Amino acid sequence: MIKGIDISKWQGDFDLAEAKAEGQEFVIIKAGGGNDGLYVDRCFEANYKKAKALDMPVGCYFFSLAKSEAGAVKEAEYFYEKCLKGKQFELPVYIDVEGEMLKIEKSKLTAIIKAWCDTLEKKGYFVGIYASLSAFENRMNDEELAVYTHWVAHWSNECGYKNKSILGVWQFGGETNPTRSNKVAGVVCDQDYMLIDYSDIIKNKGFNGFKKTTKKSLDEVVKEVLDGEWGNGSERKKRLKAAGYDYAAVQDRVNYVLQSRFNDVVLEVIRGEWGNGAERKKRLEAAGYDYAAIQKRVNEYYKKK
Repeated sequence: MIKGIDISKWQGDFDLAEAKAEGQEFVIIKAGGGNDGLYVDRCFEANYKKAKALDMPVGCYFFSLAKSEAGAVKEAEYFYEKCLKGKQFELPVYIDVEGEMLKIEKSKLTAIIKAWCDTLEKKGYFVGIYASLSAFENRMNDEELAVYTHWVAHWSNECGYKNKSILGVWQFGGETNPTRSNKVAGVVCDQDYMLIDYSDIIKNKGFNGFKKTTKKSLDEVVKEVLDGEWGNGSERKKRLKAAGYDYAAVQDRVNYVLQSRFNDVVLEVIRGEWGNGAERKKRLEAAGYDYAAIQKRVNEYYKKK
């Protein structure tokens, strides 16, 4: 599980860099709401910029007070225009369902949530629902909402939400935290575990402001790796995985190609195509080959004869 937090104006000028240093790996920020007219959270822009500067996966949520399907559409349109448009979010964008909304009749509330989510899905967003465990179980027809990823608030040692296939984020503590300190970076805030790594899904499929990734063939990627376009070591692994490629498969093919090239050059040296002595060394190194490794293999060949 991936550790993270969710924050809003109530955390003030939050030190997100310190939170990251303490081991928090993602952040979900309040974008705004409809519970005091339609508004943008006063810390939204600052928190978004901090997350981007820290290369920290970020999602956001909107505290809804929609009382009808038409009101839900209006809220979602406002959320898009004032908060989402022109930005990129590696994590889902959520409707926050709590407070006064939970007084709405179950079927009507379910329809409102669907209208809100559908509006943003049509605009290319990966949409989710935030609510407490009790609200999902008792205040809405949750089986109708299973097409949307869920962010479940259940301040406990274990999340009691049953449908694990759509449980993407579990808010396990806030002011009350049964497992650890309720403070991050010296401030009380809600804390979460992410059970689905959304970043690759969202980026590769072109949701939330990203452009859809067009995958190249394995051979094309291998050629780019050999040409140095994907870096080396852990950097290469991270970049290939982020782009949606199977790192192990790519690296296996790269190793195979390199070994084949190595063997071909050894045979060419044995046939005399690379000269001798200092000339051979100079030509091999100029071509980017490991002279010592090749010469060692050549020597082993002659010893066996």
